[in-house]
Amino acid sequence: MLAVAVDRVRGEGLLLDYSNIELEDLIRVSGVPRSTVFRIWPDRVAFVADLVRALFEADPGFQTGFDGETLELLEGTLAQAGDRARSQEDQQIALRSMVQATVAHNIVAVDGSVAWRAYRTMSAALASGDSVPGGAEIRALLSEIEGAYVDRMAVMYARVNGAIGFRMRQGVTERDLAVAIMSVIDGMSDHRRIDPAFVDEPRFVDMGAEGAQGWHLAALAVYGVYSCLTEPVSNDTA
Repeated sequence: MLAVAVDRVRGEGLLLDYSNIELEDLIRVSGVPRSTVFRIWPDRVAFVADLVRALFEADPGFQTGFDGETLELLEGTLAQAGDRARSQEDQQIALRSMVQATVAHNIVAVDGSVAWRAYRTMSAALASGDSVPGGAEIRALLSEIEGAYVDRMAVMYARVNGAIGFRMRQGVTERDLAVAIMSVIDGMSDHRRIDPAFVDEPRFVDMGAEGAQGWHLAALAVYGVYSCLTEPVSNDTA
């Protein structure tokens, strides 16, 4: 029955009031005995919670922090960074290369993720102030999902910092960095659905030794956050 619901959400999305996730309809389509369904899920909210968990468990980007192609791009830039000398200019170039290579690709992958679209739908419903079925339970579920994702990303950013020679500034942590960058990506993704041409149009900006290069708007924003919350480790203190 969960598989039927997952297929439906992949095709239709998750509606704000969960009206396309009716248990009786899913029972009929899936052929699962009604008594079994209500023994496992006493109501629709309980089922929706397990449905969203199933969507995230099936999403490789949730498990690794990035979709597969973005992760490959990240690994490639980190490998190149490891081959460079560790002057502070090299460190800044490595940071910019990493952000440029990954963010523009990742924001497209986020838009295409069924799990993240469901997450954003439920977040928007809670933020609207309207009555949401199972509001307290859904808020707890989203907190659980977001906490797990932020923990994974904090570990990832600690690894990235070590590879390119950066550290967190005093007073902030990798979890702070993860939440800040996630907020940028979520916000840019929302605007990209409305005006993709504006968000995706390259901005040619001179950031340093590389000269003027084309930047995705989301990449510029992420670079700003990353630069604000981290600092290069000088060779004499590394």
